[in-house]
Amino acid sequence: MAKRTFKTELDIEKIDWMLQLPTEQRSKELKQCDLNSLAKAMSTFHSSKVTKIANALSPTLAQEFIRTVKMHKGEIPFPKKSAPKTKTVIKYRYGLPILASIILLLTIFFIDHLMPK
Repeated sequence: MAKRTFKTELDIEKIDWMLQLPTEQRSKELKQCDLNSLAKAMSTFHSSKVTKIANALSPTLAQEFIRTVKMHKGEIPFPKKSAPKTKTVIKYRYGLPILASIILLLTIFFIDHLMPK
């Protein structure tokens, strides 16, 4: 069953209709609604109407709903999406130092044996 979304002018009129309902019936209607689209549609409403709708929700949902409406109004910023932290892979590169030390030992050996004393 799809939840009711609020995208058109007729849907916004349904919000006005829900504001006139008693709290118990309003909470039943809100269970059938998409709360994110309702919060986005209520960004044009006054904060007293937003709290009236939020009173029909559970206390934790009410706080989150009011916070979401304020984000859509622009009163508080949206949370920034952080990029997933990548695991740094440490690659040890021993080849070049080993090659340099072998060349150094060979030059010392040749200089020692080939140079006259």
